[in-house]
Amino acid sequence: MACLVCNARAVDQALDLGSHPVSSFFLQSRDAAEHHVHLSLGQCSACGTIQLMKPVPQEALVPPYDWLFAREPEEHLDEVVDRILAIPGVTTESVIGALTSKDDTTVERFRKKGFTRTWRVTLDGDLGASDPVCGIETVQKLTTPDRMAAIAARKGAADVLIVRHILEHAENLHDFVGGIAALVKPGGIVMVEVPDSTNSLKLCDYCMPWEEHSLYFTPETFEPVLSMGGFEPIRIDVYPLPFENSMVQLARKTGAPGRPRINSAALGQLDLLRRYAGNFEPSRRTLRDKLARIRAEQGPIALFGAGHLACAFANFLQVADLIDFVADDTPQKIGKYLPGARLPILPSAALVERRVALCLLGLSVGSEDKVIERNLPFVNGGGTFRSILRASRRSVFSEQA
Repeated sequence: MACLVCNARAVDQALDLGSHPVSSFFLQSRDAAEHHVHLSLGQCSACGTIQLMKPVPQEALVPPYDWLFAREPEEHLDEVVDRILAIPGVTTESVIGALTSKDDTTVERFRKKGFTRTWRVTLDGDLGASDPVCGIETVQKLTTPDRMAAIAARKGAADVLIVRHILEHAENLHDFVGGIAALVKPGGIVMVEVPDSTNSLKLCDYCMPWEEHSLYFTPETFEPVLSMGGFEPIRIDVYPLPFENSMVQLARKTGAPGRPRINSAALGQLDLLRRYAGNFEPSRRTLRDKLARIRAEQGPIALFGAGHLACAFANFLQVADLIDFVADDTPQKIGKYLPGARLPILPSAALVERRVALCLLGLSVGSEDKVIERNLPFVNGGGTFRSILRASRRSVFSEQA
């Protein structure tokens, strides 16, 4: 396949995860029909970028529910805004633009500092997507040079454009980066934030792949990406987080869209996916043996958190048959079934009622303490929490677990 970044036909498949349903398509019944998509990871030997061998098309990702939401880390945003304000030419007269609702809290930070000329691209008004179930998967598809140029003509091109946690979803990266370039004035600034996959790759965390993410960046492979939109990097900052660091690139528009400028540091990443893929099968077998032993000796096992991380854990690592149910207190999820694994989703009270021995936390590491605090009756009754993530100190993959 042609690389999503450099277009070279040099993407080598390293890990085939098989066919799985989209993780937001919760089942109404255990035997409901499912549509599967194929997921395999490859790495481009010309630019080093790790990516899905075949990005899942937007049409397959539009969720069937309008109550789904995503949270992105925000602890670092005050510092990011201060760094943008320190760039020469950015004043309270600057136009602050944004691409999605994920950017609203960043734009609000600018407003509190006296910036009044702000706007955001809207799904219904600007992109004509009025169905309330449409989300980030639709914005990435519709972010094209022509469409964004028309929006810039109506709203006024941005001096500073905010683009958080969407570039990694891009099905056509060249159209997407060309699209955000069309929203920015010549000489303007773009702030793009993406997750840093370095730790997940080094720790061999197989909850990392997700059908909604076409691309998996490290700082080295992220740096050249905006050059295809005619941007020159100003700085890249990595903000440490418990599970997945956030990378923020600030860049200035200095030219026209063209080919990305690949650097030698990106090519130093070529062994990262090969090692990750090589550890997959041994990790899967070790996990199955551990969970089977715990279930036989101690009792039922549950997952906590019916999201894409839990889906990846149960489906990719083929351990759904060793898990009894998924605990989740989101009212709309209760009574439904986890895609692929077909595990029932029950309120967290079921951890005590069903005498669960081990509960596997399938949520962000930063949320673990709060969940455990809310479920003390389970802990006081002898139940144990572990995490499905290797970055957690409670990881089920650790030898002590």
